[in-house]
Amino acid sequence: MKPLTKIPVTIISGFLGAGKTTFINQLLRKYPDTQFALVENEFGEVAIDSHLIKGVDASKMFELKNGCICCTIFDEFELVLKELAEKFPDIGHLLIETTGLADPTSIIQPFYKDEGLKKTYSFQGLACLVDGKNFNQYIGQDVAAKQIAMADLVILNKSSEIGQGHKKVILADLKKRNPLAPILQVNFGDVSQFNLEELEVVNKSNLYFMQRPKSIKTISSKALQFETLPTKEQFEQWLEYILDIYKKEIYRVKGVMYFRDEPYEYIVQGVGGSFEVTEGGVWFENKPGQLVFIGYLQGIFLEYPY
Repeated sequence: MKPLTKIPVTIISGFLGAGKTTFINQLLRKYPDTQFALVENEFGEVAIDSHLIKGVDASKMFELKNGCICCTIFDEFELVLKELAEKFPDIGHLLIETTGLADPTSIIQPFYKDEGLKKTYSFQGLACLVDGKNFNQYIGQDVAAKQIAMADLVILNKSSEIGQGHKKVILADLKKRNPLAPILQVNFGDVSQFNLEELEVVNKSNLYFMQRPKSIKTISSKALQFETLPTKEQFEQWLEYILDIYKKEIYRVKGVMYFRDEPYEYIVQGVGGSFEVTEGGVWFENKPGQLVFIGYLQGIFLEYPY
């Protein structure tokens, strides 16, 4: 039996020791009436996190071992998602906890690329936990920087263990790495500020304040503004071409677009060469379209040609 409505999906990422498991345990307690399913992603032969996560039926615990979801067992990951929806049509929300060494790109990508999964699941967003206490020790790792850059929400954990001066430096660093994502400051994985239903893949309020490229090290973001409205067909052809050519360099694209002769705003979101353009609310005021690219963008020509 297929689910009648799409299953919302939230991905929880963060480098090793950031506090993901503690955060998820508290999240499960915060929403006792929600029927959660959880996909765990672990290294090694022995599953550890299944003994640490509380409140999830063991029959719905899919532990993917011997590698990351995003690499050696990527095909298994997609099969697990399909099996999960078929066996448990009453799922209220799917949580995916990635290993601390996981690149989020291929974990998000199936929800945009696979037609079956697009009909079954609705990707809500990526929340990335950051270990404030040990930030300087691991932020030089490429995968840690990428997790932050791709997040829709950044959660600075262990914030009380950081001096105020150091915290300001970390917050400024996080904002440079991801100008679009809101930042929550928490301790011990606290979820009181976190609203599962309001995690936005495209944060419109931040999107319109981003006026120029921001960069740190080699990961950067670039905003395009569309004062002259394209047609929807022209825009989709151009974006498909750009993401196909630069699918290894562009991690994510997100934005709000307005098209010639279209009465609605459209939400644009994509990852790893795949994207979707979905209809939003009625367009009442004259606004330029905004599109943001995140990734290794140095030397890439991203101007709209029409």
